[in-house]
Amino acid sequence: MPKGRAIPLQYQHDHIEDSILVFSCEQCSVFLIQDATVDSPTYVELRFDRTKCVRSARTDCTPAIGIYPDQAGASFIVELTESQWPREAHKAYVYENSPLKPSGRHFVVSNHDVFHEILADSFTETIVRPGDSRYNFVRQLFNAQLGEAS
Repeated sequence: MPKGRAIPLQYQHDHIEDSILVFSCEQCSVFLIQDATVDSPTYVELRFDRTKCVRSARTDCTPAIGIYPDQAGASFIVELTESQWPREAHKAYVYENSPLKPSGRHFVVSNHDVFHEILADSFTETIVRPGDSRYNFVRQLFNAQLGEAS
């Protein structure tokens, strides 16, 4: 069983398969739906800063299996504390004589039948509501994923 800690989230999100991962230079955001039963849902954004790499899979087996928060039913992510991924990523993606050292914390965002792993320095959590400047952008990402017109 992996070693790690559950990090409870401030905002509860629906535990459904729908999620969006946006990765750009040194930043990654995972968007989750807060309430899929309403016409204009709100979204939870988990923004990971100084991101080194990401990987995702559609499966019901998460690398954070068995790590849960103390409060049952709480939304959470996991930080794997004895991960080899920082060293593996460093070895795979950094030149041998580079002065860069392996770094980053290994976060796992698990949702129903999908998970995202992010190697980053830190994360923040925000909510994206109707009327927010980024709301239409995030909604269009979900609509495109679901094959719906916006």
